[in-house]
Order: sequence, then C-alpha cells, then structure tokens
Amino acid sequence: MHTPPHIQGWCPGAWQPMASGDGLVLRVRPPLGRLTVAQARRLARLAWVHGNGALELSSRANVQLRGIAPGRHAAVLRALAAVGLLDADAGRERRRNLVIDPLCRPQESVHALGQALQQALDAAEDLAGLPAKFGWSVEGAPGRLAGVSADIRLQRTATGWLVQPDGRNHALAVADADQAVAAGLALARWFADQASLRRAQGLRPGRMAAVAAQLQPPPGLDWVETETSAHGEGPAPGAVPGLGWLLGAPLGRLPAVALARLVRALPEQAFLRVTPWRMLLVEDAGAGAALPRWWAAAGLDNAADLITHAHDPRLRVSACTGAPGCTQALGPTQALALELAPQVPHGAHLHVTGCAKGCARQAPATVVLRAEGEAEGEGPVYSVVRHGRAGDRAQEQRTLASVRDNPGLLFSKE
Repeated sequence: MHTPPHIQGWCPGAWQPMASGDGLVLRVRPPLGRLTVAQARRLARLAWVHGNGALELSSRANVQLRGIAPGRHAAVLRALAAVGLLDADAGRERRRNLVIDPLCRPQESVHALGQALQQALDAAEDLAGLPAKFGWSVEGAPGRLAGVSADIRLQRTATGWLVQPDGRNHALAVADADQAVAAGLALARWFADQASLRRAQGLRPGRMAAVAAQLQPPPGLDWVETETSAHGEGPAPGAVPGLGWLLGAPLGRLPAVALARLVRALPEQAFLRVTPWRMLLVEDAGAGAALPRWWAAAGLDNAADLITHAHDPRLRVSACTGAPGCTQALGPTQALALELAPQVPHGAHLHVTGCAKGCARQAPATVVLRAEGEAEGEGPVYSVVRHGRAGDRAQEQRTLASVRDNPGLLFSKE
C-alpha cells in the first residue's frame, strides 16, 4: 500500500508561489505562450541569480523557477513585471490559465483568438469562483492538444470554431472568434456557479468533466457531435517546416546557462514558444532541411542540455522533482530516470515518480516506478506499475539496487 499524497488543489503562480523542499516554486505564464528574446534572457538570469540555476517547462506550457528564497520573491516579481511577464494581480493570473497551440500557423488565427480570450478573462471578475486549476486550450486543429488537460477547448475548424467542455463528446459550433470567446465564457460562468454550490455544501468544486453532462447549450446554440482524439506523446524535436525548431528539455529541465546561450545566439527580434511537451519552439519561417545560422553558436551541435533529434532516449522517460526537492516525494527520481533512459525500448515510456499524485505526467506510461520510501538495510524501494499511472495498483516492488542491476527486467514482461 503506497502512502496517499496530500493534494494541494492548486498550482503555483508568480503571485502565489508554492513552498517546497528547496524553497519557493514560482510559475510564469508567458502571454499567448510566447517569449521574446529579452523575456527569455530575464528568466534565465532570474533562475541563475535567485533560483536553483535551472528552469522547468511544465505540461501547461508554463516556465517554472525553483529554489527561490521567500525574501527574494518581491525582487523576482519586480523583474518579471519589468519585461511584461506578470499579471496585474493574483486573480487575473489564475484566470489566465490557457494553453495556446504552439504549432499554430498565422492562417489559423489562433493567436488572435487567444488574445481576445486573454483580454476577456482579464476583465471577467465574475469568474473568480472557478477552481484554481480550471484551464483552457486554444487549438489550430482539433486534437493537436489532445494530451493537454483543459476544462474548455476552443478548436479551429474549416468553417469556424468548436467550443468543447471537458467530459462531453459534443461541442458548440460557432462561426467566428468573438462567438467562440462568448460561448466559452458562458460555459465557464455556468461551471463557476456549480463550483460555488458545491463549496456551499462543503464539497470540493471539482472539474468540468464531472458535471458536463448537465450542461445545456447557451441560447441560440446547439451541441454538435465530436470525435475523441487520441492522446500521443507530442511531436518530435527538430524542424517544423515553415514554423520553427523544436528543442526538447530533458525531463523538462533546462539549465539557465543553456537558455542564456540559446537566446544570445538568436536574433533580438526572435520569439520562442513554450510548449506543453516540455520543449521550446524557436520561431523560424525558414525552418527546413538546412540548420539555421545560430545553431552552432547556441551550442546545439552537441547539446547535452537540449534534445535536438527524435531518437534521443531521454524522450522516453519522464520524472517529477522527487526528493529532496519535493517534500511529498518518498525517493529520488530525476537522476534515476536519466540513468535508465538508454534501457527503455523504442515505443515505450518510463515514468519515475516520487509519490502517487503524478504531477509530472497524467497520461499512462509503459512502466511507472513509484518511490515508496526506504526499506531497512536495502535503501530506496520503488513500486512497479505497468501500463498505468502514478496512483495505480502496482504489480511488484523493487529496491533501487535491483533496478540498477537489472534495468531490462522492467520491460521484459511487456
């Protein structure tokens, strides 16, 4: 029996960081998921000067700083505000929990709709009752962000937009961006009322999927049936022709010095998109077969800190912060995941988690190693979950020493 973790029910922001084992965890939500070179440079410096020297790319396309001393929080906020990376207050920051399709192209009008939704959420103080984790996604095509958690999805189609609440295989079909934003806000207001009722009854507000079956379409709109998109691991690193270059961060962690070197090599007018696949997309309309001029200067010819090709075994592993950085973790995770990466077969995925919450990965993995603390005289112990999630029932337990001695056994039963 694994130790039940404590569920916080909220995620850190810039205004409201979360205390952890290595200091404050602060999460930055780049507007529309894009960073200028100046903003990326500032984040790298903040991680180096005030944090633990690394940045983390989250599954909601945010940038996370760790290890910040409480006494330095105010200085970090001032630095973020100076480059346009801080909302006016905590309420606006919490409402602006949206993931913008990083692979969108100009003709899909995703950024225009995202901007309109962002402005509407900024002014929508009547949505203060939404749960802290309530989120949105804006996609240039249905299914492109299928693996990203979202309570409301706005998806571009050939004839307009679909507005789909999580938990239903139906959506509202609208003709333009203004109607899409209005329909999305109507669904969010309905759910905010539901959340308030549940709180009044002493219950957790929950998420949209739990109550979506009760939803009625707003006046003048009807439900249309939609197809369920398959969840994938996301795109591979490398060139996205006509759009840019995808660069992966091993386990989502990017040393501040590596980011600083990258942005130093880029033209000052360049943009970087933060993706929910723990990658950065360097915008470049000329991306294709030939490497860009800045590639070598960015240190990407032989990059240990960034993943540049689809065959890198580090793409086949994931891990949460683990011990000692996370106070709830029952064992170390990240070094073990990277150590085992070369042993993970092609097409398989290994997730190493410090507890049963699954913060770093919600999707199932081929094998999950879940830390369970230490056994007397044997060191750290891990439960083995096959084809499941962090909190699922384990099939066996193994010591850290046995995992290291025979890593191939983890996948021999597949």
